[in-house]
Formats: sequence, structure tokens, C-alpha cells
Amino acid sequence: MKRALLLAVAFTACSRSSTKPTGPSDPGIIVSDSEYDRRQRLIAELQDEILNSYERDELPEVDTTMIPAATGPARIGVGPGDVYFGEQVRQLASSRWPLQLAPNTQTMVRSKRLRIHLSTDSQVTAAWVSDEVSWRIILCGRTAIVPLRMTALYAHDGDRWVQVFEHLSFGRMPQPTPSGELRGSLMVNPDEDCRRPDRCPVVDRALSDDLSRTLSALLSTQSTRIQPTVSSGKSTDDPLRPAPTFLLGPDPDGEWDGTSPVETIRLIDGKIVIEGDRRIGTVSMGRSDKATIAYWVGNITADLNHHPGSPSSKVRLRATFVFEKRNDKWIVVQGHISQPIDDIDLAQIIYGTALISEKPLQITCDDGSRSTASKR
Repeated sequence: MKRALLLAVAFTACSRSSTKPTGPSDPGIIVSDSEYDRRQRLIAELQDEILNSYERDELPEVDTTMIPAATGPARIGVGPGDVYFGEQVRQLASSRWPLQLAPNTQTMVRSKRLRIHLSTDSQVTAAWVSDEVSWRIILCGRTAIVPLRMTALYAHDGDRWVQVFEHLSFGRMPQPTPSGELRGSLMVNPDEDCRRPDRCPVVDRALSDDLSRTLSALLSTQSTRIQPTVSSGKSTDDPLRPAPTFLLGPDPDGEWDGTSPVETIRLIDGKIVIEGDRRIGTVSMGRSDKATIAYWVGNITADLNHHPGSPSSKVRLRATFVFEKRNDKWIVVQGHISQPIDDIDLAQIIYGTALISEKPLQITCDDGSRSTASKR
């Protein structure tokens, strides 16, 4: 709790071919201008799309034939009930940001570490994204900082980027509930029956088994079996190089970016079980069995080691993963695991004893008055 509070306070932000390199970090790589420039342009277009979506807080375009209709898009937010998939995402009208604010409450958003990696296939069918977001709420003439983490997967459909999933979270050590119940919405509807392929949120059973085996190895810290991509020490911003694996655990310090040995991967301190309610799909321009990008959205249960003696140390965590097929093997290129947090708990972390209510958010100002939303 104290570390999360300190974090909240600390956060206050047609070309011609050539045989010479025109931008890659390794001078030994000989490429054409057009391929390097094309990939840089695609990154710039997606960056603009993401940053504008922060300011507008509008649902991005999600309609595409490049992902299985039964699996569909997904959006995961900070709260226990903030799980949307399929048609729910298309109909979503609420804000992606946590807490219920009074009308006209002034907010700001700052991207602090936006990273975009393109798929290595020649068509560039997809891109995966991560960011540290500083969401700022202005009340009583003061600005409170809510540090959030965001990861996402996008499909490149023609001349547009289409969001496949987004995962937003508030970093904190996983904590069991006093009652021991597993909190957090499921990732499937009861009527999504895998006996009917058109209703099953898992695109292919063989693919599901393959990806789940890879994840089980990762989550049980059998690092030698997961074959993550480790950074070569050269620039990871080179769009012509395969991106290193990036993993986010629930803990604010639980990050692995490919620059340290695989033996140091420790996402969760406890025993992990993959739950059955998961959504697995591929991103492709044609047949799904030819896809080189896959995604996994689901829940996992953790039996925590750091809560001995509690009535129950089990917690439900949300997980999203992006896979890329390299050398005919599926590799985890990005993963994000988080525990949802209720508005009241998040508001108390940010505002402490100044909090009056969380729905809508109201605090006590320095002069003893109650906060009121300011006009923009």
C-alpha cells in the first residue's frame, strides 16, 4: 500500500532502393530505404492513433475480418467488472479510465513510455504496444497522479490500425480478499459453447493447447522452455529487428524487458493455474492456420507464497499475451498480468484521508470545503 502511494505521488508525466543503411542501428545490415521507411511510417501512424485515443477517450475502431469473429476484440480495465469482449467492445460507451468522476472534472493524460513493435512478417499484419500512462485528476486546485500500465495488440487492416485488445491496470502486489473469494469478471459468456465452432472463443484447439503449454512453462518459471526473445544489446527501437520479449507482472516492479537473463523472470510469487475461460485467436489476412501472430486473453489463479496463514491466499488475475511464430515456434513477445482494484481502494491509495466518496469521486480541499468539478 505504501509503495503504491509513493508511486502515485512520484508520477508527475515512393522511395528508391539503395544498398546503404538509412537508419537501422546496426551498420552491418544492408536494407532498402523503402522497407525501413515504410515500417517507421507505420509506427508513426499507430503512435498518433494511440495518443489521440488517450485525449479523446473514445473507443477505437475494432471491426476487422483479420481476427476470428467468435474470439473477437477485448478490452480490460482497472476495476473487477471492467472486462468487455466481442460485441460488448463494439457497444462500449464508458470511459477506459478508472474512478467515477463528477461531470466536467478536469483530467489530463500523459504518455511516459510508449513502445510499439511491428510483426516481422513482410505484410506487417500486427503491432503490439506498451505504455506507462500518467492519468491526472485536478480537484481543489491540485493535481493527483494515477500511474497506470497499458498494453495492446493491433491488426493492420489495409490502411488502418484496428485494436484487437487493450489491457489497462494499476500496478500493485496481488492481495487476497478477506473472504477468500476470487474476484474479477470471466472472459467468456455462458452460451459460448466450444461444441459449436462458430460460438467458441478459442479459434483452434491444437493452437490453444500449444499456446497454453508455452504459458504454463512461463508462469511456472521454467524459463528454458519458453524461449523468449532476449535483447541483443543493440537498439530495440530498430523496426527491422525482431522485438525482444516484454513482460509485466502485477507488482509495479514486476517487469522483464529482455535485457536480463531469462532466469530472472518472476512474474508472480506463487503457484499458477490457467483457468478455462480464455479467448484465443490469430491475426491474419487469410487462413488462420497460416497466421504468425496469436493472442491469448484470460484469467489465471495464483496461490500466493507471500500471504502465509491467511484464510485463502488465492487470487484471480487477468492475463493477456501476444505470440509470434518465429522459426516455426510460437514465442511470447508480450505479456501483461494484473489484479483488478475496486474504485474505493484505488481512491484511498491516491487521496488517503481526504477522500469523501468514490462514486462520484469527492475529496476534502485544504480549506475544509468539498471538491466540486471545475469547468473546462
